[in-house]
Amino acid sequence: MVVQDSANRRPDDAPFRIGPWTVDPAACELSNGGGVNRLRPKVMELLAAFARHPGQVLSKQQLLDLVWSDVTVGDASLTVAVGELRDALGDDLELPVFIETIPRRGYRMIAPVERADRDTVRPGGSRFWLTGAGVELVLRQGENLIGRVPEAHIRIESPKVSRRHARIIVDGDSAVVEDLESKNGTFIGDTRIGGPTPLTHGDQLRLGQLAALLRVVVADHESTVTELSKEFATESVADV
Repeated sequence: MVVQDSANRRPDDAPFRIGPWTVDPAACELSNGGGVNRLRPKVMELLAAFARHPGQVLSKQQLLDLVWSDVTVGDASLTVAVGELRDALGDDLELPVFIETIPRRGYRMIAPVERADRDTVRPGGSRFWLTGAGVELVLRQGENLIGRVPEAHIRIESPKVSRRHARIIVDGDSAVVEDLESKNGTFIGDTRIGGPTPLTHGDQLRLGQLAALLRVVVADHESTVTELSKEFATESVADV
């Protein structure tokens, strides 16, 4: 079984802030309290590359190597992606506050970048996490789709899980899980759920015929997920 959080979360996929924007690289989303902008994956990779080098001039070739190392593209692809990024950020080409063009040299991130402690529950963020099977995934406010489809927030690459298997809806300090008419069902402990079911701290969530269990962790704002996860014994993660 492979569990992924919105397109292969990597160490540098942790959310960060640029000015008024909260950036979630794994979900390819920008949010500022007034709405959410979704970016193409390559545009988000470009933003993440800028954020890793704030204040540093990056040449076009450096950016092409950082973002498009897996394909062969030209300067035009970079120019289009920078334009999309500026539009999403609400930046101005003539009076930039985020991405500055350095003539004949490249581009530079001129806005300050703030990175949160990845292990600390962020104020204002969801208090609900899933742990187990070697992963720790934060649940976002609103819908968290679980399944095999690419757009799933929690993508599980196993034929034992339906394409759109279940969803967890987080609303403030409460969360419910709902099976989406999956073939093999969704379970809390040994009980197959038949409708929207509240989640509480320590619940064991099982999907279909997977042997691996995911634990629900509800964190307070003074605790870390790692500390809370240690409350639970290690569960079997075999996919049988």
